[in-house]
Amino acid sequence: MASPEDQIDRLERRLERERRTRREAERIAEHTTSSLYDRQRELELLEAVAAASNQASTLEEALGIAIERVCLHTRWPLGHAFLVGPGGELVSSKVWHLEDPGRFPHFRQVSEEWTFASGEGLPGRVVATGRPAWIVDTERDEDFPRLAAESGVRGAFAFPVLLGTEVVAVIEIFNDRPTEVDRGLLKMAVQLGGQLGRVVERGRAREQITHQGLHDGLTGLPNRLLFLDRLTGALARSSRHGALTAVLFIDLDRFKVINDSSGHRVGDRVLVEVASRLDTAIRPGDTIARLGGDEFVILCENLEDEREALRVAERLQLQLLRPFKAQEGESHVVTSSIGVAIGAADTDAEALVHDADVAMYRAKDLGRARHELFDAAMRDRVLARFRTERALRKALDRGELRLHYQPIVRLADRTHGEGVEALIRWEDSERGLVSPAEFIPLAEETGLILSIGEWVLGEACRQAAAWRREIGDGAPLPINVNLSARQLGQADLPRLVERALVNASLDPADLGLEITESALIENAEVPARTLADLRALGVRVQLDDFGTGYSSLSYLQRFPVDGLKIDRAFVAGLGERPDASAIVGAIVAMGHALGLTIVAEGIETQTQADEAHRLGCESGQGYLFGAPGPAAAAVAMAAASA
Repeated sequence: MASPEDQIDRLERRLERERRTRREAERIAEHTTSSLYDRQRELELLEAVAAASNQASTLEEALGIAIERVCLHTRWPLGHAFLVGPGGELVSSKVWHLEDPGRFPHFRQVSEEWTFASGEGLPGRVVATGRPAWIVDTERDEDFPRLAAESGVRGAFAFPVLLGTEVVAVIEIFNDRPTEVDRGLLKMAVQLGGQLGRVVERGRAREQITHQGLHDGLTGLPNRLLFLDRLTGALARSSRHGALTAVLFIDLDRFKVINDSSGHRVGDRVLVEVASRLDTAIRPGDTIARLGGDEFVILCENLEDEREALRVAERLQLQLLRPFKAQEGESHVVTSSIGVAIGAADTDAEALVHDADVAMYRAKDLGRARHELFDAAMRDRVLARFRTERALRKALDRGELRLHYQPIVRLADRTHGEGVEALIRWEDSERGLVSPAEFIPLAEETGLILSIGEWVLGEACRQAAAWRREIGDGAPLPINVNLSARQLGQADLPRLVERALVNASLDPADLGLEITESALIENAEVPARTLADLRALGVRVQLDDFGTGYSSLSYLQRFPVDGLKIDRAFVAGLGERPDASAIVGAIVAMGHALGLTIVAEGIETQTQADEAHRLGCESGQGYLFGAPGPAAAAVAMAAASA
């Protein structure tokens, strides 16, 4: 049995173990409670910053809330943020949290005046590494250039605001005494920086959407909406200051040829280069925009007079004359037509752009590669053009279109045995007979030529079939129908011609089709296949107005035709100018070498007819043999010459 002393000793040891166990339990409980409390505060901080990131409309607003929350969490008295500029430099956001507004005045002033580079000072350290940084004591730090001894700040830490891996801002928090590193706080700072980065991401997304809504996607230039907004502001300023405002409307000439011959990718590259050249040629402060396609507009403010706007137009046109190197071994020369309109104090922005557009079309009409200044006469022409277009749209439904027929004769015996050419006429119910020169170009431009052309084709086939039934071999056949450039560009043109033949029960040999060189140029990728399909139907195809195009010889090699019609410009000099005879003779010789028949058109004198026959032209057409007339007149002329 143990002695009383041993029993007391065991009891004391037992009590000591129990006290240690209890103290350890209390310590663990206290630590757990403290940890839970700290974790709760961290969660509250993260939630507060997350809410600020979601609700803030600007980065500065979110930074202000975040800095305040971090300072309250750490109980540190001072917080500040730097923003990363476009060149990577750090500048003060002037966003602060101050526990006491009267403290740290010198440090705040220096911070707002200082610009840090990457790697320099505390904020530069964060930008360079992309990670948080901690300074236990600024007075002992080798790279804290903001006069720590005089600033009143000692402990410091900073962390990046991140958009992906890009540092967009740096938040720095300061204590007024040295402070040991808090690893948990640094870890939490990484999460805070990521949350704040969402504000930047959201802002950039808004900026991108806004930019896309106001700029052209290909060239990056302002679009029509932004241009009109700037033009409206410019007109308001000009009315106050008395200066002139001008709009220059630019359209590239024959740009479709580049797209058709080289593809839209090359065309897009040319458009981007055009935008760049125009941008370098305008005056400082002017605005260039792309409206779409190959159309650009320039806004010129503070002009002294109209001549200054015209000088700008000349400079722009010269900038575009240098060849564009689209791809290896290929270049393009681009000319432009420019319309210039000057705005008055009460001018509407849309109206001014429209006036410049009108002037541009006037430049096109006068031959392209030039500029024109808008005037009242142009407005009158536009109104007349609009009335003509509106009436022309109704002409088909009203039955106001007619076909007249002009004979094509054999020059050897002057008989009307080569058929006729169908020529459209318009008998407007209000204006009477409208010249084709007035409405055909308009129909081409508006696309009405497709429906008009289809009507002409059907009517000519119907008339040819009627003549063949009623007159037989004495009928003035074939009937030649002119095809427009737009019609030639239709992929289903052969099907339309075949349908017209079938509907009229017409032999294809009684129908001829005439196309111009310019129509081939505008549809360079289409005609070879289309012409082959048309000839396969049994229809005769002739190249009209030959000699006025850009590349007559090459086109004869590329495109299958049956005959040529020599343009009246060459025929007019026959018998009077040796050069005219030389040209016509060369065309005839070339055509015959290729197995083609030759028609001289525009013959008005006996001398021209004799010389054309002497040079080898099989047929002739012109007022010497008969003016275009109704179907009955064509039949009468054919009967008289039989």
